[in-house]
Amino acid sequence: MGRPLAVWLTLAVLVALMAWPHQGVAAERVYIDITQPNFVRLPIAVPDLQEADSSTQGLGTLLASVVANDLDLSGLFRVLDPKGFLGPEAAPGVTAAEIRFDRWRRGGAEFLVRGRCARSSTGLRTEFRLYDVVAQRLVVGKIYEGRREDARIMAHRFANEILAALTGEAGMFDTQIAFVQAKDGSKEIFLMDIDGENLKRVTGDGSTALSPAWSPDGRQLAYVSYFEGTPRLYAVDLFSGTRRTLCAYAGLNISPAWRPDGEALAVTLSKDGNPDIYLVDRNGRVLQRLAASWAIDVSPSWSPDGTRLAYVSAETGNPQIYVLDVATGKKERLTYHGKYNTAPSWSPKGDWIAYSGMDKGRNNIYIIRPDGSEIRQLTHGEGDNEAPTWSPDGRMIAFSSTRQGGRSAVWVMLYNGEGVKRLTRLPGEQTLPDWSPRIRR
Repeated sequence: MGRPLAVWLTLAVLVALMAWPHQGVAAERVYIDITQPNFVRLPIAVPDLQEADSSTQGLGTLLASVVANDLDLSGLFRVLDPKGFLGPEAAPGVTAAEIRFDRWRRGGAEFLVRGRCARSSTGLRTEFRLYDVVAQRLVVGKIYEGRREDARIMAHRFANEILAALTGEAGMFDTQIAFVQAKDGSKEIFLMDIDGENLKRVTGDGSTALSPAWSPDGRQLAYVSYFEGTPRLYAVDLFSGTRRTLCAYAGLNISPAWRPDGEALAVTLSKDGNPDIYLVDRNGRVLQRLAASWAIDVSPSWSPDGTRLAYVSAETGNPQIYVLDVATGKKERLTYHGKYNTAPSWSPKGDWIAYSGMDKGRNNIYIIRPDGSEIRQLTHGEGDNEAPTWSPDGRMIAFSSTRQGGRSAVWVMLYNGEGVKRLTRLPGEQTLPDWSPRIRR
C-alpha cells in the first residue's frame, strides 16, 4: 500500500514560529457573521508570494493559488482576479509599512494576503500575513517551516488561520476526502486533499473496495472489501499502513460507521439471516443489534452526540430513512417525500441530515432536519447526485455526480447548494466520498 496519508505525517514538522503583534486584539473581532442570510462574500486579494531567489521559483505562485482556491471554496470570499495585481500596488512589500493600503482599497480589496518564501535548512520557509485593508492593520501572521513538498500543506494551514481569524470558527482546508476509484475492472480506495490534489492510494488489491469511513481521530479508515471473496470489513491505520480484519461473519459485512467516540462502529451484518444493523467494538465483536426489520437495514450515520442513528430501511416497501434512538430502541421514519431515499449523512453540528433521493428518475441531494421538517433540495437533476458527506465544520457537502460526461466524479458544494465545484478529474469513476474529521495532533 506504500505510504498512505503521508501528508499527515509531515504536518508534525510544520511549526508556526511567530505570533504577530496585535494578533490577540484582532482575533477578538469576528469579521464575518456566516449566519446572516444576506451575507455578501468579502473581497480579498491573494497575489503571489515573494520568492527569495531562483531556488523557490514558482512556489510563490503555487502558495498563493492554493490559499486563493481554499478561500473561494469556502463560499465566504470573493477572490479578486490576480490580473489586477500587475500595477504598482503589487510592488514588493510584506510588512504593513511597505504596503500601500489605499491602492489595494481602490482596487476593491477589503483584505489582503501577503507573504514570502525562501529556502531553509528543512527545505522551505514560508511567511504569510493577512491584512485588513480598510483598517490598515495586521489580522494574523504565521511562519511555517518544512519540506519543499509540503508547500501545499503550509498554504492550507494558513487558509485555516484566515477562516479562524475572520469567522471565529476553525478552518478545514487541511482535511481530506476518501473515495472509491473505479477503473479497469477494480475498485480501490483513494484519498485526496479537499481541492482534489495530493492523491494517495489506500488499497491496491485489484478487487472491489467500497464504503470508506473515517474514524473520529482521523487515524483509521474502515471499509468493505471483496478481495478474500466475500464482503468483509477491514480497518487500515493510515499512519502505519497496517490493515486488520474487523468483521468476517458469515454473509454480509458492510456499511461501517464509526461512533463519535471512536470506540465502536455501526455495521450491517447478515450473520443471523437478515441484513440488520449491529453495534460492534473496535475489534469487530458484536455488542448489540441496533436496528432490525424484515427488510434490509443499511447505511448507518451517527448523530454528533452518538445517541441517535440515521439509517436506510425498505421495511415499507421502498428505501426510506429512519432515525433510531439508541438508548430506547425507538425508531421513526424520517423521509416521506419520494419513493427512494438513501445514504443519510448527519451534519457535524447535528442540525441537518443530508441524503440522496430520487426525483423524476434522477438522484438528487437533499437536506432535512432530524425531526423531519424543512426539506431542502440542493441539486436539481444535473445527472445523478449521490452519497453526500459533510465537511467537519458543517458548511460544505461533498458528493458524487454524473453531471459532466455521464461518469461519476466527486464534487463539492456549500450546504445551501451554491458554489458547486468538481474535485476529481481522473480516468474511470469516483464514488462514495467520505470527508475526514479535523485531525487531532
